[in-house]
Amino acid sequence: MRLDVATEDEAEPVLDGVLREEADFANDDYRPFADRLDVDVGMFRRYRLPQNLADWRQMSALLLGDLAGKHVLDFGCGLGEEAIYLAKLGAKVTAIDISEVGIDSLRRRAAYNDVDVRALQMRGDPTAFANNTFDAVHGLGILHHVGIDAGLAEIHRVLKPGGIAVFLEPMGNSPVIESVKTWLMKNARFLGEFDHVTDHEHNLTWQEVDTATSRFSEALVYPYHLLYRLKRLVPNSLLPTVRRIDASALMLVPSLRHFCGGIAIRVRK
Repeated sequence: MRLDVATEDEAEPVLDGVLREEADFANDDYRPFADRLDVDVGMFRRYRLPQNLADWRQMSALLLGDLAGKHVLDFGCGLGEEAIYLAKLGAKVTAIDISEVGIDSLRRRAAYNDVDVRALQMRGDPTAFANNTFDAVHGLGILHHVGIDAGLAEIHRVLKPGGIAVFLEPMGNSPVIESVKTWLMKNARFLGEFDHVTDHEHNLTWQEVDTATSRFSEALVYPYHLLYRLKRLVPNSLLPTVRRIDASALMLVPSLRHFCGGIAIRVRK
């Protein structure tokens, strides 16, 4: 594979091989939603006023802390919803993704919502940024695409000393659960559409997380989603209760993390 990135300001890098496949896959996934430019008020509230830490989005907002005036990288920004939230919280946001559709949508979304976001089409391993560039990094479901070890090595490089990074990632530590999930995705269409996955991604394991985060001076991990993984079978009104049950179970029986479906990661350089 090859990606030519001469400077961080090049917005049209050359993608081929696996990266071109990944970009095309993301483009197809994003295109139906690319013109939805409004901010999700309820979701933004989770980032602005995090209170329920059984919700991993609110946990990520709490872990990021006060972003006012800080240089923040949205690493693998997708369609850019989170980049808009971060900018509205006062951050100086740079957002990158390999999807042309995602970056175009984010640029239009930023203008529509009257916030300043620097959006660049760029790979994540490596980026084109200089060492020690950012105060903080945010990522949602990106490390399992680029590879957690390569991804966090690059994050360590571009973070300023003392800078923090927060990621929300899917976990696949239990082979039994992963096998059942794969079967359901292929055969249980009556449950609705599942998130599309490529051949080049895999959900993370605890060993991978422990190894990749060891390069940082501080690493905190929070497991999520036990019963919540069955959310398709649960009425929406009961989902907050399911989250609370999961949080209590994981606190009382830490070994249940083996079966969790998601993780919040906070690292400090």
